[in-house]
Amino acid sequence: MTTYDVHAHALVPDALSEMAAAHPDHGPSLFEEEGVTYLAYPGRARLGPLPRGIFDPEVRISEMDDQRVDVQVIAIAPPNYFYHAPANVGAEFATIQNNHLLALSDSNPDRFHVFGTLPLQDVDASLAELDRIEAFPRLRGIQIGTNINGVNLDAAELEPFWAAMEARNLPVWVHGDQRMLAGADRLGKYYLQNFIGQPLESTIAMGYLIFGGVLERYPNLRFGWVHGGGFLPYQIGRWDHGWSVRTEAVQVIADTPPSAYFKKMWFDTLTHDPLSLDFLGRRVGWDHVVLGSDYPFDMASVDPVGGVDAISLSDENRTKVLQTNAETFLRPL
Repeated sequence: MTTYDVHAHALVPDALSEMAAAHPDHGPSLFEEEGVTYLAYPGRARLGPLPRGIFDPEVRISEMDDQRVDVQVIAIAPPNYFYHAPANVGAEFATIQNNHLLALSDSNPDRFHVFGTLPLQDVDASLAELDRIEAFPRLRGIQIGTNINGVNLDAAELEPFWAAMEARNLPVWVHGDQRMLAGADRLGKYYLQNFIGQPLESTIAMGYLIFGGVLERYPNLRFGWVHGGGFLPYQIGRWDHGWSVRTEAVQVIADTPPSAYFKKMWFDTLTHDPLSLDFLGRRVGWDHVVLGSDYPFDMASVDPVGGVDAISLSDENRTKVLQTNAETFLRPL
């Protein structure tokens, strides 16, 4: 069996240096303080501390072996979407980061596959970058934010992007960016911007995709979600009830309840709790749950396979979660 971790992040130091040199007013940089590595952005508080595995492939592979993970589908850290930057900066940064992620995959093709990134504040530039990278054999999908610098995912300007992704059989992997969280003004303490803000962002984004008809218009486009799908697995019944009684909810999807679209999507295992993971699998079906760790951040699971084993799945469902669901969700090799 080949075990896939579809929720993992990487930073390539050479990419960061190239970005900073190209646009120093926006580019990030790594720096060390008292032996601890941080990521700095102009005009923004530093991020970190960063574990060595995020930029050291040898450490990453060693820790993957410890975690019983064969393949990571690596993606940039969400602060590096740069949707807030001018379009030309976003486009150049996406190209730089994709080049380095694809090179990282080339260096270890049996261990690292890639979710690309796109400058979605400029859809034309995104389509051009998609054309450039789509032929790479281990490009398995595209990671996007839960909103594009405040623009929700049902926006009309994103329609060409959805159409292009569906036509190319590339899935969309959705991960929020703490730079663009709903309710950020009330989530500043206790790390609530992550504990609540990240799953809240996923829930909001699913609302716009479902009620806005994106999944209706692109029935073959696959969407995947981090952090166990946010709060929606617990609240989908509320959405179905509201759809049945509120006119606002049926403006676009008058014939199909939200739960029908919800069950078409994929969700990672990162719930940090066996009862929650068991509920997720029973709610969405074990054929729509994929292994995800959030490697290598402190909010990650350090034993993602062990977290799956803690709920005593059948051999068939365990294989689905660790391998075959990922192979169904990802673009085929």
